[in-house]
Amino acid sequence: MIAALLLAAAVAAPGVIDVAPDLQVRPLRPGVWLHTSWKKLEDGTPFPSNGLLVKDGRELLLVDTAWGEGPTSELLRWIDLTLKLPVRRAVVTHFHDDRTGGLSLLAARGVRVYAHPLTLGLVPAADRARLTPLAGLSSAGGEVSTVGPLEVFYPGPAHSRDNVVVWVPSARVLFGTCATRAADATSLGNVADADVPEWPESIRRVLERYPRAAVVVPGHGDPGGVELLRHTLELLGSAPGATTK
Repeated sequence: MIAALLLAAAVAAPGVIDVAPDLQVRPLRPGVWLHTSWKKLEDGTPFPSNGLLVKDGRELLLVDTAWGEGPTSELLRWIDLTLKLPVRRAVVTHFHDDRTGGLSLLAARGVRVYAHPLTLGLVPAADRARLTPLAGLSSAGGEVSTVGPLEVFYPGPAHSRDNVVVWVPSARVLFGTCATRAADATSLGNVADADVPEWPESIRRVLERYPRAAVVVPGHGDPGGVELLRHTLELLGSAPGATTK
């Protein structure tokens, strides 16, 4: 039942393109597409994961791979056949496999992939060689780097200690990745690598920097507005160990 509801909600979204059984793409704003891939959890429930495609002149920037090599291969094939623009650069927002699961395919195409320097110390050795550290980022929260038209902001540790968010200024789209929870989320999700005490302050930094975001995309679930950041703070307010300063 839960699986059916998740898929029905995705199909109902306007402009959705079913690329494969476990992959969908839809336009968010001019020049920005949302890619959503599904992976089955241990109980068999398909769970969605989001990323972005952003047009940069006559090429594309990919923000996070799809969840695994299969969906990433399908995404790249769809880009080749439909958008007909090359993916030259990519950003991965943290080290988990829902962000990095297709790195080998990007490497095979010669795509330069950027990540927080902390990410390079958290991924497997094979993936470490496929990543370029983002300039200007350290372990201090509040730092900014750029990749083409994208602003990459490190708010500090949250869902993981290396998580960054990505701002598309031309479209006012903020990719909050897994540090940002969807409107229907009732928990913080996977906190195995989270820094729960620091997470609230990191989200406050995001809110302060991007108060006029038109679209906020969480790592999992439907896009919304800045209310998703406030909702995440509300969830953190009831989380054991979270700092409420």
